[in-house]
Amino acid sequence: MPNLSAERARSHASGPSVHVVRARKLLYGGLAGGVAAAVLSMIGFGIGYGTRGLGSAALASFMVLFFYSVGQLVMVRFADAGARLLLSVALASYTGRVVVLGLLLLVYARFADRFPVIPMVVFLSTVAVVVGWLLVEVIVFSRLRISVFDANDEPEADADAPAHEDAR
Repeated sequence: MPNLSAERARSHASGPSVHVVRARKLLYGGLAGGVAAAVLSMIGFGIGYGTRGLGSAALASFMVLFFYSVGQLVMVRFADAGARLLLSVALASYTGRVVVLGLLLLVYARFADRFPVIPMVVFLSTVAVVVGWLLVEVIVFSRLRISVFDANDEPEADADAPAHEDAR
């Protein structure tokens, strides 16, 4: 019977797996692109529309960065999980994030008169941050070293083993 706690201790002692490292690289790259786009949109709309533009861009940027960061953090946490668990966790995370954003919209609808936003600024900032995140994430992904072949899961035959009689 395998000792699961010893196997976990050995795997933690040797460092994170290649899947976790890749997911972290995607998180950091996407976050860098998203934050860069957020800063640019806040500066641009702050200059163009004043404090309302700055506030609208900041609100949209925060919502997008929250949504993508939480999703990618979940992927980092469960990078070594099986496909079914990963799918379940990703769907639960997505559902939770949509519920949180929906609650934010309900709160905003209740207090919209206290914090007026410019809808066009919110839309354009959202698009800018999403494009910034995805653009850098695609660049990072293209530079990851992912093999383009399937790894051989079967043990290799011994060199000393006799060859098949049928093989000619």
